[in-house]
Amino acid sequence: MTSSFTYGLVKSLFTLMGGLLGFFLAVFLLRQGVLNDPINHFYLTVLGILLAFLLSESVAKWSDGQLQKFRQFSSRIPPQAVLAAGVGATIALIITVLLNTLLENVPGFTWYWSLLLTLILVTASSWFFVVNRGMFMVDNRVVNEPRVETRVAGQAKLIDTSAIIDGRIADIAGAHFIDGSILIPKFVLSELQGIADSGDPLTRTKGRRGLEVLDKLIAQQAVQTTVINDDVKEVQEVDEKLIRLCQQKQADLITTDYNLNRVAALQGVRVLNVNQLANAIKPVFLPGERISLNIVREGREPSQGLGYLEDGTMVVVEDGNQFVGNTIDVIVTSHLQTNMGRMIFARPHT
Repeated sequence: MTSSFTYGLVKSLFTLMGGLLGFFLAVFLLRQGVLNDPINHFYLTVLGILLAFLLSESVAKWSDGQLQKFRQFSSRIPPQAVLAAGVGATIALIITVLLNTLLENVPGFTWYWSLLLTLILVTASSWFFVVNRGMFMVDNRVVNEPRVETRVAGQAKLIDTSAIIDGRIADIAGAHFIDGSILIPKFVLSELQGIADSGDPLTRTKGRRGLEVLDKLIAQQAVQTTVINDDVKEVQEVDEKLIRLCQQKQADLITTDYNLNRVAALQGVRVLNVNQLANAIKPVFLPGERISLNIVREGREPSQGLGYLEDGTMVVVEDGNQFVGNTIDVIVTSHLQTNMGRMIFARPHT
């Protein structure tokens, strides 16, 4: 995002250029005899400044947009590719100097041909080294570039609305399982405020819960939590804004949204999914273990009974329908792990 200093600098330079253009136009017209009074120097200079000042706002906004696009483009270029291009260009320039020395006495070889030769060699060499950079970099971590970059401790993390409303992030941060800092973009805060102001009672309750979670995050000071003004103006969707911002800041993304998780991961953003963390820390029951379970209802199959552990894990009990409403001991037979959670299969203990 372009700073206000750069924004003001563009406006000032454009206004100055307008004044200079008006001044030199007056000089030209005086020499041509179109204008006879030297005071027109002043008038045309002021006119140039005024016109340039009126246009400077649009020019500054256009420059801001182009700079943001360039930054987004450059942030997607791997550092190894930049290094390879630099090495290729350096080698090409050395070869060009040697060739120019040999060809300078050839009839018809002018500076034009020298420049053309330089451009061709630099372009070809840079392209070759970028495409084949894996051949010249021994480190396997560079040759086999991972989709998601390795992060260092203390990495900044952006959080989306779903993780805020979920609420568990405050307890996770309070237990010091999160390092670095948590960044909350203003557009996420605005989305949360809109949910809190919803006409639907349930939606409004969720939004207010999210605001309470933010207050808790900031108050407990376990992790530095900051609201930032950064935005991606050319994108409307909040999820896409978060992904772009993570790429720009090289930040992680905290969410509970499964679809956002997949889309962000495909674009090279490391995602910390609270649901995946919750599944990872659930106790593991091995086949043959005995657990006490309250059978709350019948399952899909007529003979099945369903119960739930304290952490919400569903347990499917074969021949358990006859025990609905009772607490019994069951023997674990197997378990199934999916992206949506864990399911345990068991049979009544006899």
